Amino acid sequence: MAKKIEKKIVGYEVVNLDEQRKKAAQDEKNQIEDMHENVERPEMLVGATYKIKTPQSEHALYVTINDMVLNHGTKHEIR
Repeated sequence: MAKKIEKKIVGYEVVNLDEQRKKAAQDEKNQIEDMHENVERPEMLVGATYKIKTPQSEHALYVTINDMVLNHGTKHEIR
């Protein structure tokens, strides 16, 4: 289907597929979140709570270990 251009052409560029793929890969790389001090706390944390009772203590200790998942649902998912 032909499209009629009614305005004056003021510029052009040659599109290179390799450059577009590199740019898309770079954009995806920029979206990957790494562990650092300013990582926001997620809505839900996966983890486990352990009850520890030692002969030396009168009361039990409860230790919770949370597991943060970065980049959930992507090929770069990290625990």
